[in-house]
Amino acid sequence: MADTIGDMIDKLTIANIRLWHIEDERREYCDNNEKNEDKARKYLNMVSKINKERNNLIDQINAALRVLIDKASNCDSTFVLSTEELLGTGKNKFYKGEKNNDS
Repeated sequence: MADTIGDMIDKLTIANIRLWHIEDERREYCDNNEKNEDKARKYLNMVSKINKERNNLIDQINAALRVLIDKASNCDSTFVLSTEELLGTGKNKFYKGEKNNDS
């Protein structure tokens, strides 16, 4: 099943948080007197990978919103979309007390 806009926004939020943590680690490492070129390169690669993921998610969200806006602006009466179909049901995350029904 394709990701909903809500699912993609959830993934984007997670990518942003991961990036902030990696950037904090990288800054801490750079402030440290001990420098290791391999470790510095590792941080740069991680930041680059997460940024690429974020950019892809942003492009996907923009494309999905463009489709919705086009459908709405054309007053397409055959286009029906429920809130759950639009936003998803939080399948990417589990909260305390919830069970994963897939397992």
